[in-house]
Amino acid sequence: MKLCRELGNKLIAAESLDGLACIAVAKGEAERAARMFGAARALHETVGYQQPADESALREPYLTDARTQLDEAAWEAAFTEGRTMTFEEIIEYALVEGESTIPSSPMQEESPLGKLPSALTRREKEVASLAAQGLTNRQIAVQLSISEHTVANHIAKILRKLQLSSRTQIAARGSAIRSTEDGIERSQP
Repeated sequence: MKLCRELGNKLIAAESLDGLACIAVAKGEAERAARMFGAARALHETVGYQQPADESALREPYLTDARTQLDEAAWEAAFTEGRTMTFEEIIEYALVEGESTIPSSPMQEESPLGKLPSALTRREKEVASLAAQGLTNRQIAVQLSISEHTVANHIAKILRKLQLSSRTQIAARGSAIRSTEDGIERSQP
């Protein structure tokens, strides 16, 4: 995926995303798979590539399995989100370790954050933690070796997922976000 980004090769990226989506399905990460299937479809359309029937047949059982793991609204939302990602976002998303779709425990549902930081991907937690430390988008981009645009997109997703309205609120919630980076859930102090 890194090489696809360097070369701007959207066709190989799309094929790789299809493969990674199938792996995500096998790992029980249906929402992640739906995003990657959506992103792959969008890239295929961008380059005008029509997958041969035999290749589509290999992917089909994974698509079906992922769709049965999610309700229709969740599938459509994740698939559409994948389709609307920029090439940079798609690559970044694929490079981030899989996010778990294991249901939250009842204790997690009661978090004062509305949606717990566990709803964030690992990369979003990294960005949120750095933002909470007061780093600018440019500083975060340099530290994580991603573009400022990607940082801005992560910040927007963090705000949406945590139902916050400003970066200041991310900083205020920073200790709760950082406490989940090692996988340990704690309530906000």
